[in-house]
Amino acid sequence: MIFGFLLSSLIDRVPFNTEALPTIKTFPVNYDPMYYILAFVFSFLTTYWAGLFPSRKASKMDPVSIIRGK
Repeated sequence: MIFGFLLSSLIDRVPFNTEALPTIKTFPVNYDPMYYILAFVFSFLTTYWAGLFPSRKASKMDPVSIIRGK
């Protein structure tokens, strides 16, 4: 999230000139905290689910057979 914030602040400084929006001088970036909260929740849930399924499968296996490589 810190990397995303730093990247957003870097993108916010990029010049953005368009005839359709003459009042905007830099690329528009929204720093609403809700986006950071959603990013945290999404990353937490996907990491949880990505770790849950392999660990449940591994818990049903015999540890000795895993160590022996069978």
